[in-house]
Amino acid sequence: MQRTHDDIFNLLDKQPKPARGSILVAKPSMGDRFFKRSVIMLVDHDHEDGSMGIIVNKFTGMTLQEVLPELHCTADIPLYLGGPVNPEMLFFLHTLGTDIIPDSIQVTKGVYFGGKYEVMKEYIASGAPVAGRVKFILGYSGWASGQLDREIEEHSWAVLKQVDIANLMAKGQHQLWSNAVAQFGDKYRLWLNWPQDIADN
Repeated sequence: MQRTHDDIFNLLDKQPKPARGSILVAKPSMGDRFFKRSVIMLVDHDHEDGSMGIIVNKFTGMTLQEVLPELHCTADIPLYLGGPVNPEMLFFLHTLGTDIIPDSIQVTKGVYFGGKYEVMKEYIASGAPVAGRVKFILGYSGWASGQLDREIEEHSWAVLKQVDIANLMAKGQHQLWSNAVAQFGDKYRLWLNWPQDIADN
């Protein structure tokens, strides 16, 4: 049965090579609890050193205030799970740029990763807008050298080179995945119509 699922979800287009700033979209039959219907921003990709990515649509069920009450947030800020590696580490993805958050790494045009944590704390404490601009994420996803390329060849991931920043930074889980799949066009409608639980079909 699993073989059948693999065949019908084989990608209909040759996938672009992954690179920093690419978006990985999990095929709907992926059963891994971390990566099921996940959308991942690739923070780094190197053929020798491997790859690092951050899942952007897996809500932990917690808020940033619950984990770091000393931040004195004025609004509830959702906390996301970036992957199975080092889930005790806090990362942030944002659109604020290096002028506001020094030492940030530009992942793609308009999207940045990390930066000076103390400055981000001050930004949060000031009551500056967070929704749609900053995502706080625990842990990350990692691949050894060549591993991600093999997984793409095996049709586990579809690759988006054009980043929809509004979707990337939006709240939510399944809707972010659906919006990302929709960017591939009607040929991937089967992905959207496939139930999250095969027992529901």
